[in-house]
Amino acid sequence: MPSSNLTDRTFANVCRGLGQQVDDEDFCDVTVTVGEKTFPCHRVVLASVSEFFKMSLKPCWREASNGRVDITHEDVSPEAFGYLMEILYKGRDMVDNNTAKDILKMSVYLQIKYLEEYCVEFLQETLQPTICLGTWQFAQKYDLDKLAETSFKMAVEEIAIVSTQDDYLTLPKSMLLILLSLQQKLVMDDVCKTILRWVEADPDTRQIHLVELLPFICFTELSSNYLCEMVTYLNHPFRDVIYENINEALTYYIKGQQNNDAVVRRRILARQPRPLNTPEIQNRAVMFGGYTESDKTLKDTYVFNLKNSFMERYSLAPMPEDIGLDFASCTWYNEIYVSGGSLLPPFFAVYKPGDNEWEVLPSLPDGGREKHVMAAISSSIYVLGGGQKMADSLSVLRYNTKTKEWSVFCQLTSGVRETTAATLGHRIYLFGGVDSKGANTDLVQCVDTLSGCTYQAGRLPSPTCGARALSNGGRIYVVRPKGDVLSMWESFPLAENIEKRLSQRKEKKETNDHSSNMISSTVSFREVGKFTGRRHFSACLNGGELIVCGGETDEQQLLAEFESISLEDGKTSKKSLTLVTGAAKFGLHLINVPLAFLTGTAVTHPFRVGDQVVLCPREQQRLQRLYPHYRAFQMQIPCGTGYITEINSESVTVDFPNIFNWKGSTTQLQHAP
Repeated sequence: MPSSNLTDRTFANVCRGLGQQVDDEDFCDVTVTVGEKTFPCHRVVLASVSEFFKMSLKPCWREASNGRVDITHEDVSPEAFGYLMEILYKGRDMVDNNTAKDILKMSVYLQIKYLEEYCVEFLQETLQPTICLGTWQFAQKYDLDKLAETSFKMAVEEIAIVSTQDDYLTLPKSMLLILLSLQQKLVMDDVCKTILRWVEADPDTRQIHLVELLPFICFTELSSNYLCEMVTYLNHPFRDVIYENINEALTYYIKGQQNNDAVVRRRILARQPRPLNTPEIQNRAVMFGGYTESDKTLKDTYVFNLKNSFMERYSLAPMPEDIGLDFASCTWYNEIYVSGGSLLPPFFAVYKPGDNEWEVLPSLPDGGREKHVMAAISSSIYVLGGGQKMADSLSVLRYNTKTKEWSVFCQLTSGVRETTAATLGHRIYLFGGVDSKGANTDLVQCVDTLSGCTYQAGRLPSPTCGARALSNGGRIYVVRPKGDVLSMWESFPLAENIEKRLSQRKEKKETNDHSSNMISSTVSFREVGKFTGRRHFSACLNGGELIVCGGETDEQQLLAEFESISLEDGKTSKKSLTLVTGAAKFGLHLINVPLAFLTGTAVTHPFRVGDQVVLCPREQQRLQRLYPHYRAFQMQIPCGTGYITEINSESVTVDFPNIFNWKGSTTQLQHAP
């Protein structure tokens, strides 16, 4: 039996023969020039592996080029092309730690897919914490998603090491945001040092971004020793940016801790932007507004713990007005800002958890808004989209939380209602909505809050309205009514180039032609999870999971269930937690709430094992509409009073007189009279 099969022998001999031919320049029919070096080659060999050469070496090429291809692109060096010749003609593995990136970027340009994949696999297998930041930046530049994901995950896991590397100081701000949003290993002192070290590496251009990075720091969690060191920043160029934060932390330690002033501690802790869980204050879900019946809107504010296995809901201060539906909300430094609404479009107020009170703020200008969105960046609250009655608004409004004044900030590229928005650094992204013609749109718009320019950043996979966009500070997730969760990737260099060009045009007072802005998409999307589709739902991020709750079905059945989507593996699970009753179009945010305000009797889950229940009339009518004529099917509709035998995260089990072990949801039942 031969020691090797015929296929292996054939390829080995062909490769050996090709190598000899190129060395002797036999039968070479094309010359490739890279820089000052020329390479005699065979057209068929190059075209067989490279889409670039396959398109370049068409039959008409010979007459036009005199048998020569000049490559002047910066991603193809003479050395890298020499490695390619060794690989193609002699079968040698030239990929190592010194050559992998050069061969990879050449493969991307020349569209040699198998070699690109091989280099990516090599870099993934040899990746180390000391080089992962540089590899991450390299992968981002060349749109190598798999390599980028492997690199940034290692950077997050080994942030204590990577934050001391020189590559860290050259990170673009957008990549730093991703690192900070995902890291869980640094103590607060090191988070602060990491941010300041990055800004101080290039203070002239980066100081403007410091205010965007401060929400990653909880100043009350800084050690007393480090806080004393930070007092030196009161005479630092950054003084105007961080003075208020340092002063508040000092007040917390001196008056709150040393003087044991509980009110001071509570108010300061309730203004911290990071999740807290202390004996005095805990991170809880706050819901407000919306409806539990089709003809009744609510102004109630409730708080509950997402970690509980059953609902234990407390009441907080109600909203000062019944603003109806279609309002908007956002958070800034742990306070909830709410604006507009179908009943009171000019409404604008803020909920302050430190005092458990709502403060009515200056009304929205121009008659207010409904079906709009809000976003917060750098002490400013932005109102975008929506309008009044049938008039859509292009104007983006900005509210300064320091001066408490409104102004018109800029104009959107396209007026939309029922859109959704989220922030990344200084950018506000808007996703989909209903356009001026009444059609759902897939447009993604971006507002650059540094320059006031707006542009079309890309498109969603399909038209969408009524979605929910959520940001953890470094990445945006778009939760759509159809039941999919999209993760958005941002092309930082392209976005920065577009914003630089638009800013220059704005300074020259040139017309901002929005239609030409989207030269290439700056965003892309990847599905990362699925949930039960619904409309008018609410959603929030809770650590490593995304929570979807409430809403209603297409048959207008109100939902009370919570679904959790893991951001790590995309797995979806139903939580045992449910709302007290089905609800829709309510606001939902995770904020730090003082436990002192969680008093009185909590409203708990409406059902327990052993409770006597009946099918609620609305559900009975719905089932009868589904099965109007078939007696066999109607026998499946529960009748009379039943007893709950089991409650779990998926369903409630009830023994009815005509059906044992009936399974359904709590929204289908009510207590027996």
